[in-house]
Amino acid sequence: MRCISVARLRDGLDQLHGEHRSIKQLLRAFERARALGTRGYGEKAAIVDSLCDTLTLHARLEEEIFYPLVRSVIPQDTDASAAFCNHKRLLDLISWLDELEPDHPDYDRLVRLIGDCVLPSMDQEQAVLFEAARSAGLDTLALGQRMAMYRKTHRRDLTLVEVPERMA
Repeated sequence: MRCISVARLRDGLDQLHGEHRSIKQLLRAFERARALGTRGYGEKAAIVDSLCDTLTLHARLEEEIFYPLVRSVIPQDTDASAAFCNHKRLLDLISWLDELEPDHPDYDRLVRLIGDCVLPSMDQEQAVLFEAARSAGLDTLALGQRMAMYRKTHRRDLTLVEVPERMA
């Protein structure tokens, strides 16, 4: 088992990166459950619930804490300003998906659209915004503390951000 230092767990950028990894794991787990056909409906539903909760909380963290902080230290006319994700489409897709059952014809398509929406933006955030934040000397430990507090107060209505053991 790989040890992660306490400082890394508290670092805001490392927390966001960890959430990105969790989101990718959930998308892969969904594809495995999808391959089971009708036998995988229950598993798909559990994965999608976790995925949607994870993405919703993650988008809120970025919009309310991370993006404003990064915007405050980077010039608006740089390439970094193009790396900010507009979460409206993502949240719309999540809302539509939330109304469907796993056997609905559009269910799998909506999960794939969510993946298509988030995967490129996560990669761009890590390559551009994370680097801009570190280069600007932002206090990423303080960022991590703010994000941890936000999660603690806003997670009440969301499930835990984890991939179930069986699906990892």
